[in-house]
Amino acid sequence: MMSENKKLEKTTQKSQVWGNRLSAPPDELNIRFCAGRDVTSLPMADGVLLEYDVWTNLAHAKMLCKTGILSEEEYMQIKEALFSLGNDYDSGRFQLDPDKEDVHINIEHYITHQKKVEAGKKLHTGRSRNDQVATDMRLYLRSSVLELAEHIEQLIQSILKRAEQETETIMPGFTHYQPAMPTTIAHWMTCWSQGLIRDLDSLYNDLKMLNLSPLGAAASFGTTWPIDREFTAELLGFDGVENNSLDCISSRGENETRIAASISILMNHLSTISQDIILLGTPYFNMIKVDDRFVTGSSIMPQKRNSDFAELIRSKAAQSQGILTSLLGIQKGSMSGYNRDSQQTKYLIMDLFRECIDAPVILSGVIDSLGFKKAEMKKRCQVGFINSADTADWLAQHFSLPFRDCYEVLSLAVKYSEDAGQLTFQAMNKAINEIGLAISISAADIDFLNTPELLLNKKSHTGAPSKSSVLKTIQVQTDLLGKTGVKFSEVAKRIQSARKQCFSI
Repeated sequence: MMSENKKLEKTTQKSQVWGNRLSAPPDELNIRFCAGRDVTSLPMADGVLLEYDVWTNLAHAKMLCKTGILSEEEYMQIKEALFSLGNDYDSGRFQLDPDKEDVHINIEHYITHQKKVEAGKKLHTGRSRNDQVATDMRLYLRSSVLELAEHIEQLIQSILKRAEQETETIMPGFTHYQPAMPTTIAHWMTCWSQGLIRDLDSLYNDLKMLNLSPLGAAASFGTTWPIDREFTAELLGFDGVENNSLDCISSRGENETRIAASISILMNHLSTISQDIILLGTPYFNMIKVDDRFVTGSSIMPQKRNSDFAELIRSKAAQSQGILTSLLGIQKGSMSGYNRDSQQTKYLIMDLFRECIDAPVILSGVIDSLGFKKAEMKKRCQVGFINSADTADWLAQHFSLPFRDCYEVLSLAVKYSEDAGQLTFQAMNKAINEIGLAISISAADIDFLNTPELLLNKKSHTGAPSKSSVLKTIQVQTDLLGKTGVKFSEVAKRIQSARKQCFSI
């Protein structure tokens, strides 16, 4: 038996005040996701860009050597200094100095003054900070989009895996937050994944559009130096170069905005998933249960099991839309050429990725472990006249009647069955007689119409909730996900190969 001292030690080691009623310790990523910035500071924006600026500098130096602007010895000195800088930064021996304005000047100062490399003074030849930061940002955006895409793929895989397990598990579907018609868990969940697949396609289009090099545009108007822009583009893993040097610089913030639009739509989809989980998980709906690892508690109400992650995803969806609006506004009044306004786009897009990039990972864990209260779901599909629309369709098909006449029959039948809670044989016949239809139905017909599984099996068209239709949907989505995943993977491999080439001895 655990001693009182051990019990006290176990209790005091918790990082939160709640949790004793839960059967599993909270997920660490979920705790950090829910805490957000409350107890975490933000990194310097240019600290985030430092690794990309090292890469940009190295590619530029290699090109300057190739074109004869730097000697082989000068290039090697700069390269060794850049390698040292990366190690010094990782170990804390090098810090960005605010007095030196930005990461670009900090690195140039490090090479020329700390490492005493005289050739470092030549490193800025044939470029400006304008095209340098534009290049750094494209490298950052590219990396961040690839990471986010990987997280979305993981979420879609989790959804499809659970959907395949629940093709015959019925549940009520809703419109206007009211019970509407029966469906299945699989049909419900593949609605989520369908939207997320579109989000992946959108992000891939953004990725292809941004993956062109602005390096060599200089301040906006090119340079008289004999640079080789195509060579640096290759070393940086770009698909090619941006053609107009003025547009390279004027369009800074445009890729950020396109990505923000894609993320905003993604977050709307994640917000819908979150709202579904919140509502269906309340004791009043009582149809699903979020695993203990992903709920949070209260500092005074020990019984609470809050889906905080879902509430935060809803708020982050709103935040992403605000960032998108800001990005659009920054660009709309600028004259062609570089304007300092664009500096703010850096902070906004970094904030957006920082706030949203873990949301799909959290939801993936939630969905992997989500509990379904199947008996309760089935019961909800047998009350409340949720089969009314399908019954009207059955009457119209079975007796070759106009749908509107059958709708009127069901309106009365629901009214006359109110006390029973489901359609009755007597109420249906009374309604049929009042409408004046020359048809006859049996008690066996009513039993069939009150059995949601049998009604669902009749829905065999593409996209329907029957088992056969949903299995086809899952296969189609799996194939689409595989094709899109391959495209992202090919981009990532080309980038990795280019980086290896650039950093090789």
